[in-house]
Amino acid sequence: MLIKTEGIVLKNRKYGENDSLLTIFTRKAGKVNAIAKGGRKPKSNLLAGIQPFCYSDFVLYKGKSLYTISQCESKEIFYSIREDLTRLSYGAYLLQLVEAVINEGQTNHRLFSLLGKALFLLKKEDIEIQSIIRSFELNYLVYAGYKPHLTSCINCNTTEMKDLRFSIQEGGILCPKCHHTDPFALRVSETTIKLAYYLLNKDIVEIQKLKIHPLLNEQLKKIIKKYIVAHINIYEFKSLDLVDKL
Repeated sequence: MLIKTEGIVLKNRKYGENDSLLTIFTRKAGKVNAIAKGGRKPKSNLLAGIQPFCYSDFVLYKGKSLYTISQCESKEIFYSIREDLTRLSYGAYLLQLVEAVINEGQTNHRLFSLLGKALFLLKKEDIEIQSIIRSFELNYLVYAGYKPHLTSCINCNTTEMKDLRFSIQEGGILCPKCHHTDPFALRVSETTIKLAYYLLNKDIVEIQKLKIHPLLNEQLKKIIKKYIVAHINIYEFKSLDLVDKL
């Protein structure tokens, strides 16, 4: 069976002497593992479109356990991301997040579109990278089925927005009367919650030049990271650790 689909390459690994084994996020078939025969040869006509980050048109043949790439035409190779260590690290982080929640045969058009937009923004010079990453993370959680509850107390539903805490376990904010329901809930400012809500309700392209105060960014970053660890079960963020060292 042949499948024609757009796809974004998440991983490219050596497979045998001259072949590559790719993990691709496709629009029509979700996550697929596919062999690019001869993909490691310098003169391979597949080479340009099968590197990590590449957004390409694929023709895939489905075998018993793996797909084989019959054709591949690159649409965007995101070279500028790969040549800049900071952008490369953030880009690798986004690919890591996406791979963790997509499944073979299960499409996620909204997440596919979000990843494509984020990569296109990352290659630009005049952007606020932290705003793009926070926006991606929050919308990613929504599209993965873990939308944080930000408009009222998740326990009693009051809309009082003073002395708030965020419960990683429950997935939302707690008012002062409900702090006791989760003793491990994190203190969070009203402004940070409003920022998160704003980012969730704006297209990622619209906030590409939004400047976020460093303290607000760090508080939101901390909460999101813990939330991802708890609900997506990702425990290592090597690419983000590299950015912090830079």
